[in-house]
Amino acid sequence: MALPPVRPLAERKVAADFLAAGAVSMADAIPYAPTRPSRRRAFERLKGADVLRTDGHGRYWLDEERWQGRRSDRRTKAIVALLAVGVAAAVAALR
Repeated sequence: MALPPVRPLAERKVAADFLAAGAVSMADAIPYAPTRPSRRRAFERLKGADVLRTDGHGRYWLDEERWQGRRSDRRTKAIVALLAVGVAAAVAALR
């Protein structure tokens, strides 16, 4: 049984928390303290990527444009990796 990738899953859950709270602009920023270690790491990654922005007072909001860009980049990398594996398999099969 394949396990789901933990990092993207945790990041999606953190982003979902912000979307559910409506924290998508500085005016709607919320305090956020993740309780699970995986979500705490995801929170730090998203802050580092400027997907989660701060109002300077310990409250955060989700930059939806950057979030969509991050998700799109991840999909592109996955597709390129799958294509590379497919090409390698085809080359190996033709030998």
